Amino acid sequence: MTTEIRCAIEVRDDADRAGPGRLSGVLMRYGDQGQHGREVFTRGALSWPDDGVILNEQHNRQAPIVRFVPVEDGDEVRVDCAIPDTQRGRDAMTMVRDGTLRGLSVEFRSLREGMRGGIREISGAVLVRAGLVDDPSYPGSTVEVRADADAALPRVWL
Repeated sequence: MTTEIRCAIEVRDDADRAGPGRLSGVLMRYGDQGQHGREVFTRGALSWPDDGVILNEQHNRQAPIVRFVPVEDGDEVRVDCAIPDTQRGRDAMTMVRDGTLRGLSVEFRSLREGMRGGIREISGAVLVRAGLVDDPSYPGSTVEVRADADAALPRVWL
C-alpha cells in the first residue's frame, strides 16, 4: 500500500543558469503530524533508493519533473536539486513562483508502524516517489524563491 504525505517546498534560480531554477525545501519533517492524516514519522524513518526518487507533478506518473536524491538533515528530509530546462520543468517552476503549486508530497510504503495515542507512528518506510502539489499536508514545511544558492536573498513564504 502506498500512502501520500504532502509538504511545502521552495524554488530559487539555478546559479549556473542551466535550467529554470532550483527546487529546495523540506520534503518531510520528522515528528510533525499531518493535517490530512493522523500520523507521524519518527526520526530516521524514511529511506530511499541510492539513485533517488522521481518528483511528479501532482503525483501524476505521466508528468515526471526530475529525479533527485533526498538529504537527511537532523529532523528533516530535504530536497535541493536543479530543475531541468524542459517544458515541464519551466511550467513547474512558474506554478511554484505564482503560488499554484505550494508544496511537496511523499509517496511511501510503510515497513514498521504502530499506534500511540490514536496516532499512526511510522518508524520505517521506503520513499517511493514525491509529488509537487498544490496542498501540502504538513504545515511545518516552507517554500521560497531564490536567485542563487549562495546569495542571501529574502525568503518568500507561500
